Parts: sequence; structure tokens; C-alpha cells
Amino acid sequence: MLLLAAGLLSRGQPALEAVRPQAISAHVRFLSDDLLEGRYSGSPGHAVAERYVIAQLAALGVQPAGEGGGWLQRVALRQAKTDGSTLAASGAELGEAVIAGDGGASRDIEGQLSFVGYGLDDLGDLRGKIAVVLAGAPASLPPTERAIAGSNEAKLRRLGAAGAIAEVVLDTPELEERRPWVMVKRNFRNGQTFAADAVPPMPVAFLDLRDSERIQKAKTARLSLVQAVRAYESANVIGILPGASPEAIVYSAHLDHLGICEPQVKDPICLEIARGFSALAHRERSILFIAFTAEELGLLGSAWFSRHPTIPRERMVANLNFDQVLPAGPVRELVLRGAELSSLEDHVRAAAAELGIAIGPDPVPEQSFYARSDQINFARIGVPSACLWQGFGRDAAYEAAFKDFRAHRYHQPSDEWLPAYDWEAAAQMARVELLVGVSLLTGERPSWKPGSPFH
Repeated sequence: MLLLAAGLLSRGQPALEAVRPQAISAHVRFLSDDLLEGRYSGSPGHAVAERYVIAQLAALGVQPAGEGGGWLQRVALRQAKTDGSTLAASGAELGEAVIAGDGGASRDIEGQLSFVGYGLDDLGDLRGKIAVVLAGAPASLPPTERAIAGSNEAKLRRLGAAGAIAEVVLDTPELEERRPWVMVKRNFRNGQTFAADAVPPMPVAFLDLRDSERIQKAKTARLSLVQAVRAYESANVIGILPGASPEAIVYSAHLDHLGICEPQVKDPICLEIARGFSALAHRERSILFIAFTAEELGLLGSAWFSRHPTIPRERMVANLNFDQVLPAGPVRELVLRGAELSSLEDHVRAAAAELGIAIGPDPVPEQSFYARSDQINFARIGVPSACLWQGFGRDAAYEAAFKDFRAHRYHQPSDEWLPAYDWEAAAQMARVELLVGVSLLTGERPSWKPGSPFH
């Protein structure tokens, strides 16, 4: 790590000095404007956001790297609305379930209920059965491993391989505390969306805490599935800043959101990182920038890119993804969130040390964050990835601001651009991520550590 850090700050100084906090604020203010109507994937507002990002990148000398020599990569989506669907269980009076469809025909699904814990191992023979699964993963696992194990997408693949015909997901007190039932209902208010080339293997019924207890007394269940399916498209925005080598460091953030007022700090930080790299006289490796669509709908834009990359996977050195950036106080501590799984950690630690930022443990491991944003799809195709996050760093004011944000503004109309936000803190995050990239320009290509889930 000492070798990595040698001269890092001096090499990166032109890039760091190019970052402008006021520009991040201005980008956020535009992208969160109600005129963009929340940037829902495939919407006119999302298309406006795409063109805004393209214009900003082009002005910095970034070149198009999407399909056919253009900026965009089209993502084919399917939306299944399940209004009128119901779940009934023998011997258990259930309330209203949230039901996610599979894009197939409307039909009735009946079967024996089989409780399979967290749905991780020893599933047994589930042919013709409805699997009952606890949400998440055991708290005994380390944070990043817990996040990976708790991914319901991975659980569905295992359940499908074991023969299950539907899944019922049980709520838990811990999950209810950090993700109230009203948020689940809000997340599925527009139905279930999936990529056209990755249809879910089965429908899923989510239950609230009360019904999660009641259904455990039942032996069989009947899911009356009513589906109305529509096909539509959205797009990823992809650009590249060429370097001496075609190998590329990938910076990403998602462009879509769910509702009016909801801001976007991630892409503006990526834009300032592009400004920083464009200020360097020489770049040993190339820099790829991606603004993903449909992250809020299930990481669909990044999953599509992982299956249909516009540059060969072998050229991708590492991915640094942005999400849940809250500019509410100075950056004193970084949480690795995935970097610890590979030697990418060495580059992160070297950059943080140069900037006087500590590395700390994840203060909210129950959020299972690593599997909940786009970096996971890079890891799944073998590209070391991380979503660095601002830790609390014994800063009580920042911790309180984060908890207030999660409780009262996250994915709600009250989440909007505010002049009181600490835009210098957002610039700090941009600078540390920039310096990680400067280290990666000449440093050893990251590799997975032995024992990593992706090794």
C-alpha cells in the first residue's frame, strides 16, 4: 500500500483541483426538478436526464461508448402489474399481500407450503411446492457477505432449480424497522419490472409482519395471479475518456428514480470525476462512465450491461459505483462496501490515507447494501467492484442526519435539492473516488481475494 501511495496526491492534484462543489449542486438541482417528473425509467423525464448527462460528458471530451457508436444502450423492459391478485392459505386468515408477477399468463397456483429458512442451502425437493422464505440473510454473516446472501434474485434461482413454483417472502422485525411495510407497497405501486432477457422464474408474494406469523400455521396456499404486461424501453448512458491503454476503470451511478422531487447526487459526482480526469495531461488507462437506468426497479440497467457489455469484460479493471450519497457533513470516514473483497481495497486505503480520511466498519450492516446497487452486477461477471460510502466517523450530527433522511425522506417527495446541503462534502466524495482512480491508472489490476464469494 505504501508503494501505491507514493506520489499519489501529487499525480492526482490537477484532477482534484478541477472538482467544483457548486457544479455538483447545480447538476443535482436540475436533475431533481419536478419538470423531469422523477426520471422514472422509460419516461420523457428520464430521456431529458439522459440528454443532459450526454451534453455534460461531451463538453468534457468524453466520447460515446454505447451501442453503434452512440451514447445510449437500449434496455428492453417488461412491466407486470398484478392488480386483483390474491394469496390465500389454509387455516390462516391473510390480509393484503404485495405480489410481484413473472410476466407470464394470469393463472392460479396451488401447492404445499415448504419453509426453507433464508433460502440459502439444503433446500431439498421443492417440485410443485410454494417456498416460504425469510427475507435477508443471517446477521451472523459479515456485512458484505450478508448482503450477497440476502439477494432475493439469487434465492429465486436456487428455488427454481429445486422445483419451486412460487415464493412467499416473510417479513422480520429487523426488516420492518429499517424498511417499513408502507415502503414495500410504495416500491411495487407500479408493479414488477424486469429485463426482457431475464424473466423471473416464478411469482413472489411479500407478506407484512402479522401475516408472516400467520402463514407459518398453514399447510397449503393458493396464489390467484392476475397479470397485465407491457413492453417498453429505457436506456443506459455510456461514455469513455480514452487513455493510453484500452483497459478501463468504470465509474457508475444510476440515473433513474421513482418520484417527483427525488434528487440525484450520484451522477453529478460522476460528472465532476469526469471533469477531474479530463484535467490530467496523461491517462495510462481509459475511464468508462455509465449512468444506469432502472436501478430502482431491480438493478436492471446494470444487469443488462453485464450481459451485453459495450466494451469487452476483460478490459474492465474495476468498478466504483455511487449510491446513497448524503451531503450532510464533512467526510471523515469511508466504509469499503465491497472493496475489501479484492485488492481494490489497497487502492482505496492509499487514496483515503493521502486525504486524511479514515476507513471504518459499516455502521448499518443490516441494510445489506452491497447487493442492493449496481456494483453487485459487476462483481457477478468477475469485475472487482465497490460502492464506497461515507461512514459516521463518530460524527453524531451526521449520524442523526442520515437516520432522519432514511426515516422521513428516502424515496419520498420530501427528498429534494436543498441549498443547506454540504456540497463541499459531496466534492470530498468525488475527490476520494478520483484519487482511487488515479491509483488505478498505473497500479496493479485488482484481483479477488481468496475466500471472496467471487474468487
